[in-house]
Amino acid sequence: MRARTSLLVLFALGLILPIGRPAPAQIQEDLISRGRYIVTSIQGCVCHTPRNPDGSYNTNLHLAGAPSNAGWTTRRWKKVYARNITPDPETGIGRWTESDFIATMKTGRTPDERILDPFMPWPRFQAVTDTDLRAIWAYLRTLKPVKNKVPENIPAEK
Repeated sequence: MRARTSLLVLFALGLILPIGRPAPAQIQEDLISRGRYIVTSIQGCVCHTPRNPDGSYNTNLHLAGAPSNAGWTTRRWKKVYARNITPDPETGIGRWTESDFIATMKTGRTPDERILDPFMPWPRFQAVTDTDLRAIWAYLRTLKPVKNKVPENIPAEK
C-alpha cells in the first residue's frame, strides 16, 4: 500500500512522465509530417510546382508557382497561373498568418480579398478539418522561401 501511495505522489508531482503523452517537439513534427503527406499525396498541390522541359517537377521551385511560360487556358481565361505558396514574404505567402491561410482555404479569398484562381479547388478544402489545414500550414512554413513572382491571370477576350 505504501509503495502504491509513493508512486501516486511521484506521478502527481510530475516526477514520472505520463505514458503515451508525446513531447511538444514530437507533436509539431507529427503535424508537419501530416501536412507534407496531405500536400504531396492527397490534395494534389503539385500544380504549384513548375515542370522541367522533360515533364518532371522542378524541385528547386517546389510549390513556388508557375513560370510565365506556363499556365492553363479555359473559355473564361486566356491564362491562369498557380501561385507561389512558399514562405517568401514578397512573392509567396510569407506574410500570411495561420488564420489567414485557414480562412483563405475555407472562403476562396486571400487576406487582400483576391479571389483564388479558377483552377484552385478551394471548395473541396471546406470539408478539410482545421487540424489538417493547420498541418498543411505547418508544412508550408518549413519550405525554403523561393522568390518567384507569378504573372497575373489573363482573362479571355470577349
